[in-house]
Amino acid sequence: MPNLVNYTERKIGRFGMALWIVLVICPGKDFFASAQSAPRTPFHFLNEDVRDFESSNGTTAVLIAEMETGKLIYFYRPEIAIERKFPPGSLVKTFSALVFLKYKERFSFLPQKTISCNGRFYPTGVFAPNKFDLKTLNLPKDDSGKEYIRCSIANGHGEVDLEKGLVQSCNVYFLANAAKDPDFLYSKLQEDWGLSESAKARLEPYIEPIGKLESSPSPLRKILTSIGEGGIAVSPLKVSQLYSAIWSKGPILSPFWRTEQSIVKIMDNRFAPKDLRLIGTLLSNVPESGTLKGLKMDGKSDLEIIGAKTGSGTKYGHKFETHGWITLAFKWKGKAYILTAFVEKGSGGKQAKILVQNLLNKIGRKEISPTERNEIFRRKI
Repeated sequence: MPNLVNYTERKIGRFGMALWIVLVICPGKDFFASAQSAPRTPFHFLNEDVRDFESSNGTTAVLIAEMETGKLIYFYRPEIAIERKFPPGSLVKTFSALVFLKYKERFSFLPQKTISCNGRFYPTGVFAPNKFDLKTLNLPKDDSGKEYIRCSIANGHGEVDLEKGLVQSCNVYFLANAAKDPDFLYSKLQEDWGLSESAKARLEPYIEPIGKLESSPSPLRKILTSIGEGGIAVSPLKVSQLYSAIWSKGPILSPFWRTEQSIVKIMDNRFAPKDLRLIGTLLSNVPESGTLKGLKMDGKSDLEIIGAKTGSGTKYGHKFETHGWITLAFKWKGKAYILTAFVEKGSGGKQAKILVQNLLNKIGRKEISPTERNEIFRRKI
């Protein structure tokens, strides 16, 4: 890791670290007008692919940044990816998993311990939905009229441990563990991850909003936060920043995009290296056997996928519609990057996956110049 400057020693704005590709389908200013004040990107060759995706899927925003430094090196519609926040869906399961591991005594949690999933989580007792929950949450009823929360597989995942719960994105697994101590989990998602804060980026003139965690959520909404529902909202930038710290096992960095800017540390990584390694290993299985199964690089690609996580967050005011997310780490030309995709209408495993696969293949086929080859060789020696 290069030399770091503490965030408190710098006057900085808002935005996070990593290689990010953030895709968003929502209304916004035209990218080429909005990006005039941003530095030119070396990944501009991706613009055509993103525009093609937009033509059939709607407005899309894309960010790419280096994992080691937090430098943003590609952006498409930054006024959306940086300045807006959205429900992240199952991307939060990774944060919840690390909280369970860190405070395993509090949650009586063991990674190998299983929970039975039949496709439904019934919120009963203290978790019974109130009127506001019934109005805003997607809570179908069974034949007897009882509300429940759907899992990602209608018939359930069967017996689920941490690996299966994260890789297959099992809602029941995370809700059941969160229900053991919902107040504590909710507080630690704020304290250890800063989900209610901005990424403290330096991407002038863009201003990132702070994250959203409700001040007085119902018990049901508290446990729903463990799966990225129940009122939580963060910017795609913030998601990318935090996932970069997970894969790098390093500090949380302030995103920037100008060469003359320093690398700035926002806060130390609060999770044990062994837990971060475990989660990183589990996320490496997502493209192989999990919710991104079938994500394929073509034979000519010079790019290695490290791991990924998908998410489908329920839209505000449209409880039967979802946003689609993907966060993906990869190596290319000797460097590690993170890709995060957000689609306003769709799911992480479908619409977002299409764009991500196209962009990864485009990057992987890009020829390396002689100068870049020399830089890679110097890094290796």
